[in-house]
Amino acid sequence: MFKGMYTATSGMMASERKQQFLTNNLSNAETPGFKQGEAAFRSFPEYLLKERNTNTPTPNSSIGTLQTGVYTQEGIPNFSSGSLKETSKPTDLALIDENLPIDAETGKKGLVLFGVRLDDNAIRYTRNGNFSVNENGFLTTSEGYQVVGNNLQPIQLTGDSFTVTEDGTIREDNGNEQQLWIGYTGDPTNLTQQGNGVFVWEGDEADGPLNIQTTNITEYAVKQGYLEGSNVDMTTTMTDMLNTYRLYEANQKVLQTYDQSIDKAVNDIGRVY
Repeated sequence: MFKGMYTATSGMMASERKQQFLTNNLSNAETPGFKQGEAAFRSFPEYLLKERNTNTPTPNSSIGTLQTGVYTQEGIPNFSSGSLKETSKPTDLALIDENLPIDAETGKKGLVLFGVRLDDNAIRYTRNGNFSVNENGFLTTSEGYQVVGNNLQPIQLTGDSFTVTEDGTIREDNGNEQQLWIGYTGDPTNLTQQGNGVFVWEGDEADGPLNIQTTNITEYAVKQGYLEGSNVDMTTTMTDMLNTYRLYEANQKVLQTYDQSIDKAVNDIGRVY
């Protein structure tokens, strides 16, 4: 009986964790470049049940397995492209990579990203091209992170009057040119999305995103005056939230049934007259 309680409890906890992912997706539906996370359910190890009756022709024969519950192991980002929105702002940049080829080594479709430098100088990656030029002339994200160039150093400009070519070259009116660092990875599943709109590389550092200028990848473009929207489908997300709530409620009722059964066993069946 107690195994059933544990199973129902694990179902409630997994549903609650999935609801957190869905809520985060919904709250970032208007965040440029946001990639929705999809909860991955995993089952706990199964128990192998065997027959213990020695009078049978085949003692200790297997009679099946017993599941012991599920848990939400991780949230896997969905890296499909969001729709483009024209803003006409010169500091807004969108990455177009729908025609990237399947990576020969990983068998997966690649992904391109902007590189940014955090306050602690750590390099992170983002698809959110909602940039601006701060008071010191640095090109920054909406969170204040510095956008980096080819040498992984912050890009500093003389103003916000510039043009950006499709390969990521920034050309100012005074003739100065700088190249945006644009990273490419053939295995985006090693990227984990953080709450501040950036991705961190969780795989081997040697296999992290490469400067696309050092590869033979040409099927990408930087589009100035546009932003990539999030890929969150609000209708589907709200439907999933409702279904997840119902799953939580169903496990809750199972748990209540077990509680009532235990109460009856202790207070009624076990009563001594």
